Amino acid sequence: MKKKLVMLLAGLLTVLSMGFGLAQFSDVPAGHWAKEAVEALAAKGILVGFPDGTYRGNETLTRYQAALIIYRLLQQIEEELKAKGTSPTMEAMSSEDLEALKNAVQELAAELAALGVRVSALEDSAATKEDIARLEAMIEELKAMPMPEPGMDAAALQDLADRVEAASIAADTALAQAQQLAEQLDALAQDVEGVKGDLAALGTQVEANAQAIQALNELAVLLNQDVLALQDRVTALEKGLAELQGVDFEQFASKEDVAAVQEFAAALRSDLVGLSEKVSKLEGTVGDLSGKVSKLERNAFTISGSLSLSYGAFAGSGTQFDIDRVFSSNFSTGDSDSDGLVVDHEDLGQNAEGQTSATLSLTLKANALDAKSSPGGYNTYPGLVGFSLTGSISNPASGTTYGPLNVTVDAVSTTLAVAKDQALSFTFGRSVKTKFSEYVFDNDGVSYGHGLVATYKPGVLGATLTGVYASKGGADGDNLYVRGAGLTLSPFQGFSLKGAVAQQGGDILGGGPSAVTVYGVGADLALGPVSLSGEYFSSDAAANANGYYVKAKADLGLVSVEGNYRSIGAGVNPANMLSYDAAPANAANAAPFHADQVGYGAKANLTLGALSLGGFYDTYTGAGARTAYGAEAGLKFGAFSLSGYYRVADSGNNGTPDDSAAKETAGTSSYVSSGSDYTQYGAKLTHDGKATDAFIKGLNLTAAYDVRPQFAPGAKTDIAVYGDFSFTLGFLKGMLLGRYHVQDVVGAPAQSYTTLKYGVKAETEALAVPLKPSVFGEYVARTTDGGTADNAETKYALGLKLNEFLFANSSLEVKYGSYIAQNVGSVLVGNAEKAWDASVDHLYDSTLNAAGVNGSVTGFYVTWNYWDLALSYADFVVDNNGSPLYGRGFKISYKVVF
Repeated sequence: MKKKLVMLLAGLLTVLSMGFGLAQFSDVPAGHWAKEAVEALAAKGILVGFPDGTYRGNETLTRYQAALIIYRLLQQIEEELKAKGTSPTMEAMSSEDLEALKNAVQELAAELAALGVRVSALEDSAATKEDIARLEAMIEELKAMPMPEPGMDAAALQDLADRVEAASIAADTALAQAQQLAEQLDALAQDVEGVKGDLAALGTQVEANAQAIQALNELAVLLNQDVLALQDRVTALEKGLAELQGVDFEQFASKEDVAAVQEFAAALRSDLVGLSEKVSKLEGTVGDLSGKVSKLERNAFTISGSLSLSYGAFAGSGTQFDIDRVFSSNFSTGDSDSDGLVVDHEDLGQNAEGQTSATLSLTLKANALDAKSSPGGYNTYPGLVGFSLTGSISNPASGTTYGPLNVTVDAVSTTLAVAKDQALSFTFGRSVKTKFSEYVFDNDGVSYGHGLVATYKPGVLGATLTGVYASKGGADGDNLYVRGAGLTLSPFQGFSLKGAVAQQGGDILGGGPSAVTVYGVGADLALGPVSLSGEYFSSDAAANANGYYVKAKADLGLVSVEGNYRSIGAGVNPANMLSYDAAPANAANAAPFHADQVGYGAKANLTLGALSLGGFYDTYTGAGARTAYGAEAGLKFGAFSLSGYYRVADSGNNGTPDDSAAKETAGTSSYVSSGSDYTQYGAKLTHDGKATDAFIKGLNLTAAYDVRPQFAPGAKTDIAVYGDFSFTLGFLKGMLLGRYHVQDVVGAPAQSYTTLKYGVKAETEALAVPLKPSVFGEYVARTTDGGTADNAETKYALGLKLNEFLFANSSLEVKYGSYIAQNVGSVLVGNAEKAWDASVDHLYDSTLNAAGVNGSVTGFYVTWNYWDLALSYADFVVDNNGSPLYGRGFKISYKVVF
């Protein structure tokens, strides 16, 4: 029965899908497979064409047109049944068949409707969704009509069968997609198992190797990302499953399959929870290991050093000389006196029979050892002790026994928790550094000596109490001790009061006939953009060893101003104030104003975009009394800066400008004048080649003009234009240098001179040819033409390096060069290293406009290097003011740094 129903509906829907028409339609081609059916239905009056005589079989059938066709069809069926019960085109059906047909139509309608929902949800195919939608609409119309008894045309039924088959294929496709979904879930499960395996391996690695902590941190981050990705995928799957809840999966997969998928999803969520817990545990382990590693790093004990072996043979005239002014070499003795120069030390010229030498240097260092108190360990001291020890042994004699090495602890610092909001910290050792004020016991730059500094913070009024007890210079035999205390109160932000007292004496209590007592009080106040500070200090070491000062400053946006008033006694000096930072030998720190002056000063600055204006005035009486004032302006445009200035110095405050007057501040020297002010005016223009908006990248240029009208014996004019230009042209790197400097003193030709300095140097990268050669060359010279004597220096050098000589990591280098000088301090050694500094006149000797010696240093150098092994040979000839000298050397050296 169901087969008959299918055939009937196939015939009906095939015709309905064609549209309306007459018996003869102008647009139905001859031989069309549906032509006979169209004409038959048109002859029965079921189909009616369009007014223009067309059928329009390819147009979409509307629901209204379908309702009209079905209505006419059912009318004709009803009339035939009433008249005859049979017809030429239909076969009579029993009441049972009619009832079965009705039920079958209803079943098919329900099935087709469900199939449309499923296909829409699982397969977004526009053609399938449209077909199912049309079927559902037509079936709904049929359900509202009486059921026909007869059958229908066989061709139409066959067409419907084809369409039903297509719908079945769509259902099979949906089932295949469900199976594909199951396969994806299986793959996801495998991914989870893989991740679980990775976690197990990672856990083993964490336990086995604490040094891999950084890698574990990175891996934990990746695992977290994987977990988040898996959770996103599971969320998407759960959402998909929720959307499929209303679908009858029996048409696509069995209930057992769906249940299995749901069970697997639940298991997968459980595994993800477990995985998340394991990752969290792993993160905790990583954090714990990170803390342990940090502690190990904090308590690190390191050994470093170097081993140097060499064999050297030297021949010479006996007078030693330096060759570093020509080029660098393995014969350089370096900066043995730590003055920043290598050209002031001799390298060749001695006679020495070949001998070996060995030097072992070791440095033992404890970074910051943790500790705890005893007994009970109530306090822990992170980073309590730090020390370093460096020693070296060179050419030990056979059978020599060396005594034990002494370890010196430079300083120990720790903080103890006394009570809530209270702390006590102390530092002791050979380096006692602390400061009470600018004038009282200012020793935070250079240590006073050996001793103890304790600091207590009671947690009230922002108080800090500092105490010190120390012996100056340690066990240096002077038996001088100091004890002192300082208190600072900061009851609110921006305000502080301070007071201090220190006493130095010749006995263990700090007293005695030679005792020195220093004390002082001060305050600081900041109110928004305005700040005030002041101090009073006194010492009983000498008369007038006291003083005071006040300073004020205001930053008002475009304008900033500051001023001071001071009265500093003549007896104020580092020893009397127990402030050794300012001692001339140390020059680490200094007081704001030097001794023996009463005066005041002020300065102001105005900034208007790229334009800046400023001025100052300062005056004082006492030793070296003077007044100084001036103004300056600056303009910045791109990488260029233009500045101008006018200054007046009045020594003695007599109203007459002078060329030089002592500066008022101590600078980096003692409590004495640290320089001079001049009556002068001038301007300067600069270009910064490193600036991002440089006009020419790599070009540093300065043009300066300065006049000192009060210079004796006549006005001095100074003009200088200098700069350098660094460039890269493919594999070539180089630099150009130039300087022109003129100093003219009116009426004093002997003090007038002109300097011209110029140079060029270039080097290539290792060329991609056999032996990988690279070359370098440099030439720099200066000439100073003066009224007293002409000076000249010239230096040139050439070199070739084979960076792959014979085999890998082997190189051979050959250099040749010369340094030639006229009227310099010495040809044997130099006193400066300014060859490639455009801001100064000289190269390696600072003599200007003065007579001296003439000569040259010329030679060549060959060295072969393989890793840390070097074989070197040098041969030089010296013309020392007409006296010939020579020096040769052969050296084998090997150095390893560990």
